[in-house]
Amino acid sequence: MSTPDDAPQPQQPGSQPPQPGNVPPAGYQPPQPGNAPPAGYQPPQPGNAPPAGYQPPQPGNAPPSGYPGQQGYQPPPGYQQQGQPAYGPPAGPNPAPPAGLGYAAPPRNVFGLDNRIAYRFRDTTGVPQPMVVSYWLWIAAAVLGVLASIVNIFQLRDIFGGLMVGAGVASLVLSLLIAAVYMFMAIRLKEGSRWARLVLTILGVLAAFSLLFQLITLNFSLIGSAAAVAAAVMMWLPESQKHFV
Repeated sequence: MSTPDDAPQPQQPGSQPPQPGNVPPAGYQPPQPGNAPPAGYQPPQPGNAPPAGYQPPQPGNAPPSGYPGQQGYQPPPGYQQQGQPAYGPPAGPNPAPPAGLGYAAPPRNVFGLDNRIAYRFRDTTGVPQPMVVSYWLWIAAAVLGVLASIVNIFQLRDIFGGLMVGAGVASLVLSLLIAAVYMFMAIRLKEGSRWARLVLTILGVLAAFSLLFQLITLNFSLIGSAAAVAAAVMMWLPESQKHFV
């Protein structure tokens, strides 16, 4: 006697009856319409399989902001990639003072006023000879300018009496200030400061105009002006130029 389960099931249109060699294994489920792969799906190929241990990137494993390769990334100081120059400020003129001085001179681009002026005043170790001559000529111009102002006070008193003594004293005070500027700028010139040489060049040009007037009037100050002009010329000689490289 047959049961309902033994009754033959109607075949679907277009289906093929199972063949003896193609019987599906136990538990096999035919593909359902809702589980069909999407259009264009390609099963993984043996050559495209990921390597063993591969983990796909997770949201929590994203590289932090500033990771190399991102736009706007700046490497840390001292970082250097292979085959590339080290990061850092571009090379420029050396701001250090010239080598050879017997003391630690300030850098070229600073004012350099400190409590070692007396020692810096007398030390010319390692300075080229034309620069040494220029340096002492500036010192001489400063001293001669003060002496000329003192002499002028007595000359004005003898010629005009006590009326012009006040003007002579004012001229002496001004010459003392100019002498201080000459001496300090000459010290920085000896130490290789380019800006000090520029200032002294301007003062040398002014001294040249003063010398022309003093030659006409035969003023005693012409000696100091002549020393300043000679000092300005000496500091621009070719051998002196090496002191500022």
